[in-house]
Amino acid sequence: MKRKSNAICLLLMLVVTACAGRKEYNDGYIKYGPLEISQTDKEILLEKIRECDPKYDPEGCMLTQVLNGWNYHTDAQSGTYHDTRASLFYAVDLFDSQEPQYEQRAIDIVDKVISVQDTDPNSPSCGVWPYFEEEPLATKKTPIDYNWADFNAVCLLDIYMEHQDRLPAELQEKMKNALILAARSVQKRDCEPGYTNIAIMGTYVTYMVSHLFDLPEMKKYANERLYTFYQYTQEQKGFTEYNSPTYTIVALDELNRMQRHIVEPEAKRMIDELYEMGWEMIARHYHKPSGQWVGPNSRSYSTLTDASFYDILKKASDGKIDLGCGKPRADVKSTHHIPEHLLPYFLEPEYPRTEIDVFEYNEPQIKGYTYLTDEYVLSTASRSSMWNQRRPLTAYWGTVDWPHYLQVRFLHDFFDFSTVYMHTQQQQNKVVAVMDFGTDGGDKHITIGRIEEGKFKASDLRLRFELGNCRETCIQLPSCDNDAFTLEVEGVQIAIQLLEARFGSWKGHLEQGKDEKNAWIDYVIYAGEEKDFDLTKIDQAVYALALSVGSKVDEVAIKDTKSILSEGMLQVSWGRLSVEVPVKPTEKPIKSVSQWFY
Repeated sequence: MKRKSNAICLLLMLVVTACAGRKEYNDGYIKYGPLEISQTDKEILLEKIRECDPKYDPEGCMLTQVLNGWNYHTDAQSGTYHDTRASLFYAVDLFDSQEPQYEQRAIDIVDKVISVQDTDPNSPSCGVWPYFEEEPLATKKTPIDYNWADFNAVCLLDIYMEHQDRLPAELQEKMKNALILAARSVQKRDCEPGYTNIAIMGTYVTYMVSHLFDLPEMKKYANERLYTFYQYTQEQKGFTEYNSPTYTIVALDELNRMQRHIVEPEAKRMIDELYEMGWEMIARHYHKPSGQWVGPNSRSYSTLTDASFYDILKKASDGKIDLGCGKPRADVKSTHHIPEHLLPYFLEPEYPRTEIDVFEYNEPQIKGYTYLTDEYVLSTASRSSMWNQRRPLTAYWGTVDWPHYLQVRFLHDFFDFSTVYMHTQQQQNKVVAVMDFGTDGGDKHITIGRIEEGKFKASDLRLRFELGNCRETCIQLPSCDNDAFTLEVEGVQIAIQLLEARFGSWKGHLEQGKDEKNAWIDYVIYAGEEKDFDLTKIDQAVYALALSVGSKVDEVAIKDTKSILSEGMLQVSWGRLSVEVPVKPTEKPIKSVSQWFY
């Protein structure tokens, strides 16, 4: 009996010791504690760490990055630089791996990256980090990326909350100061709710920092910011960064991070509803036959779906959605879950069907139209720019193992020209689209390096119909550029008619090409020596087309289209579809972040 009593006492002592060691904190508003990961997740982290190890500079205590050519937000164009954000991501992984041999390296990285933060209270960028140690914000010529306060603060929060027992006291104090500076920068910037991923991330940063370090005024701000974002998103019926394969996932990751750490009941209710809205957008735009995330979207970095998305689907559905081609995500802490009522979109979808979205309710509205069938998908945004992160007109078909796409692009020196804008109308498998020009729009980016007074230099201008991941195509170009022609691509028929092609005195021509991955049909407007163009001096700059997709030739036939130019306006129509735009390039000023999604 005495032995049994001693055993029970010993067991209780072990439990108490274990609980004390965990140091889980929960004040009814936030909770956190030491990280616990599975052996499988640990192996994923170790593989990611091994990939990054060659980039680590032990003397500089940061990861290095080699630049070759032009990049957003950077003065530097070539050379080797020490990367602040990537270094902190690496430090998080080193800590999360819980391998003793990585602990000092992780500590060194955090200490070094903190030292690079702008801490000058008189600086407008106080609390922000530069991209690179070699490019301090005080002397930076290109625009400062204030998002780095959000991104780097999230990493520091992960380390501070989940690995406190491994951090030297002096470093903990430095981290506290860096986090407060970053959170104050986020609060001062006060990013509007239309900038979805940063609106969410900044809310998390200010909420957690204010509660960790008892900052009453910031607590009030964070609560109001969460409520404002929630109300705005409910009114918009979705994220302003709409249907984005990149940023919807970022938003879900950050909302899931909130779910793990924010426990106050009213805040949790809003976060859970926002999380479900994100999954609803994904579910309604998933095409099971091709395995693609389809529909018009505001921002993506690849037209085909990244393999890591399939790993998310598998884990978030408890294995019900298993396509056998997922790539494990390096993010082992996100614990996603697809709401049960949305699973039929992935497992037993109904085709054909049409998904119509209103992405911007203010006039003129932005509407999305997605027509899904067993064989293909065709989708458009009613208005958008031709920025390389936009997908205003796309089609998808094929299989999960070999998907294909059609994307309409407008290229300036073979890079997507952001000052070109697209306007569309769609009915099922048919589209009318018109492209016009802004005299003050972007070049390679919608806001950075915008063209001035309509002037730009170019050695090549072309409208491209890109056929992605297509090995074999059957293309017969028409003898007249304005005649309709049909493509047969991997069992799908695509018909195209170039209704109008006007760009000053330049007369273009159709040509086709291909490389090892893609094929394309280009309407070449100009190709030759670099020359100056001035959109303010061009009276007519507009391109219009009709396009249809189907499985049979008669299903895609284009006929009875009309194009009328009158009093400086071009109206093109095809049956009940009609689009009208001015033919002369005009100013299209961006007044707010939400207008980025034009």
